[in-house]
Amino acid sequence: MSDERDAWDEAGAIPVTGEDLEQGRQPSAPSADEPHGQPDKHDQHATLHDDPEELAKLATDTDIASDVTATDAEAQWNADAEARLRANPKTVALWSGRSLLGLVAIGAAVALGVGAVWAAGSGAFAVDREPVNEQITPMAGEQQIVCAPGQLRVQSGEGGSTSIVPVSDANPVVPELEGAETAQLPIGNVEGAELTSVQAPVGDSVLGGMSWTSADDAEIAGLSGAACTSPAASQWLVGGATTTGRSSIIVLANPSEQPTTVRLEVFTTEGPADSAANSAITIEPGTATAIDLASLSVDNASPAVLVRSEGSAVAAFMQHSIIRGLEPGGIDTISGQPAATTDQTFVGVPLSGRTSANVDGDGSDVQSTLRLVAAEDTVVRIEFSSPGTNPTTTEVPLAAGTVIDMDLSALPEGDYTIDIQSDAPVAAGMRSLPADGSVVADFVWLSPSRTIDGEVTVDARPRGHDRELVVYNASDDTQVIEVDGTEHELVAGALFSMELGQDPVVLRGSGIRASVVMTDDGLIAGYSVQPVPPAAAAVTVEY
Repeated sequence: MSDERDAWDEAGAIPVTGEDLEQGRQPSAPSADEPHGQPDKHDQHATLHDDPEELAKLATDTDIASDVTATDAEAQWNADAEARLRANPKTVALWSGRSLLGLVAIGAAVALGVGAVWAAGSGAFAVDREPVNEQITPMAGEQQIVCAPGQLRVQSGEGGSTSIVPVSDANPVVPELEGAETAQLPIGNVEGAELTSVQAPVGDSVLGGMSWTSADDAEIAGLSGAACTSPAASQWLVGGATTTGRSSIIVLANPSEQPTTVRLEVFTTEGPADSAANSAITIEPGTATAIDLASLSVDNASPAVLVRSEGSAVAAFMQHSIIRGLEPGGIDTISGQPAATTDQTFVGVPLSGRTSANVDGDGSDVQSTLRLVAAEDTVVRIEFSSPGTNPTTTEVPLAAGTVIDMDLSALPEGDYTIDIQSDAPVAAGMRSLPADGSVVADFVWLSPSRTIDGEVTVDARPRGHDRELVVYNASDDTQVIEVDGTEHELVAGALFSMELGQDPVVLRGSGIRASVVMTDDGLIAGYSVQPVPPAAAAVTVEY
């Protein structure tokens, strides 16, 4: 046997010589139906590389079925050659794989009817067919949201230990939809606390909702509201703090039927936190878990947290509470933002220039603040606009992974739209204080409002508080919005606002963004209105 080897030698295969290959291409005896002296198709394949013209002729005369027969004969010879050469397992795998690829390619060509190409040497042929265009509508799936739990707090125990305990019950508000199913997701490490999950078939009505809670005791008090959110694989929580007297608790819920692993990456004003923030957190199906953010990043005045799940999608919330000295300083719940973007808008942000009545420490969180973080270096362009005033614009450079807080207490009093544009994706959060009230002892963290293209139901609670719906035309054109059947024309950049009554409000529009702000004497809460998810649209498939 010749010592000549091919590329398979590197894998330890026994060499197959050129003489062996020629034996595999020997013509079989002519059948009774074939004239003697005429080359059969096997002979033609053996000499394709010698005569391109013959190859081209063969391409017009050979059908796929006979090629499959030829390939089968070659595969049989391969098996005989392997046995004769006593090939090792690597040789068998490599040689058989080459034959199998040929068969798979031909099989695929037969199945598809298009794009089948057989190449040998310098010749090739293709089966031509006119492409077919067909409209295919994806199958409707399920829509799902998760609503925030009641207020939680970190409690100190013996020996410096801590635990998380519930303070108040959740009050989820979700429209009733046909076929909807509601489930409770227990927080495994917080006895008596749970989240509400709602799942419904995709249809004309879209799931949406909010959850509110209030607290009033010696250590924790305030009003909180948060939009129910859809589970996501990646999301941001921008807000909170873990400095003295400040507690931030992250709640992660897995409403799926499969376990998932979540990793948290915490950012600070000095860059990514060097802590156990990237450690894996396993969440079992149909459950939730709560994490004290201070266990990942202590003494962090300006955290932003990136939440990533490696299995099933999760819903994420951050609950923030403050004790200023011996007085409660407010509560709020922050819903996860599904992604950082280059276009963020806050709608209906009340700014008054007031600061908290209970100032302690360095006073770093007693005024209205815009918090920003970007994954890469960028420049952020920000416009602050309020009805009856000229817009104020500014540019702020952001270093990758570094959080900044902008003090907005110098802006004139009013309800603001804050538009943020950047070249790289940015995550943002907005802290605001009550614009009125005898004592300012509460705060709200708002997330950017998302674009609404369609219909959404707004049912702001709790009743007994002032509740304002603010709608912003974020498009470049005049839009007509519909609120409870009444049309309103909004020019580009204009605002529409109305006090909410006892009944839900149906909001319809295109290219609009909206929020709800709830206030009382020294109390404030709010959330961005969730958009209608896009329906499963038909797509054109060419084959």
